[in-house]
Amino acid sequence: MTRHAIALLLLAGLLSGCATRHMLGVPFADLGKAGLINDPEQVSRLEKSITDGEIAKLLDLDVRAKLPTSLAVAKLRSECPAYQPHLVRIDADEMQTWEKIASKHKRVLGVQPVSNLSMGNSLGEPRLTLRSLRVAAARLHCELLLVYMQGDSAVDNFNDAAVLYWSVVGLWLVPGNELAHKTVMQAILVDCRTGIILGTATGSSHKKRLSPAAFADIHEEQLAGAAGVEALAGLHEGTDELLGQVISQAVAKR
Repeated sequence: MTRHAIALLLLAGLLSGCATRHMLGVPFADLGKAGLINDPEQVSRLEKSITDGEIAKLLDLDVRAKLPTSLAVAKLRSECPAYQPHLVRIDADEMQTWEKIASKHKRVLGVQPVSNLSMGNSLGEPRLTLRSLRVAAARLHCELLLVYMQGDSAVDNFNDAAVLYWSVVGLWLVPGNELAHKTVMQAILVDCRTGIILGTATGSSHKKRLSPAAFADIHEEQLAGAAGVEALAGLHEGTDELLGQVISQAVAKR
């Protein structure tokens, strides 16, 4: 059903001046809740019933990637919290940005995108775990693995101005729709040999705008694009800083 038809069906409510106020949902981009990290197949006995002493052993591990190395990058997406995340193809522009970030660090030789092919599955969707992604990164000869996930949430409310949607002209001219879109991104940097998470980075963006009903779909798509770009830029900045810290620590331990 088109937005025009929906607007006409809601005419009675709009004429009474009733606005809608649905809350913007929390975007799902949680790598832990996605089951990626705590998969039963990769959780050891130590992690199932861990003691204070065993936590101390984990903290005392001398984890350092062999440098120089390439960076494996895996982009994930999940449509909702109940679904297992899947690999997303990283487009050329985004790859150029990751390569630009890698070039700032002399001990990072380049970037390798993780795909279904590197996971030994050319057609179907592989079930992702941190271990399976580490194996894929190892096949690409990368000591470091960056896994990041994007989540989006959107809401479209009618404001009081929507009462003027009773006319066809109003549907095209009156900004009676309040649009909001939020994008969040979460990343972890992993040592491929041990599976230890070396650090995290995040990026987020929250965009809003008013729109006539006739253009709401177009404007929502524009909001989603702008929020995604801004959130990714924040993630890039955080990852750049994180890489610098990890490499500095690895060099200092030599």
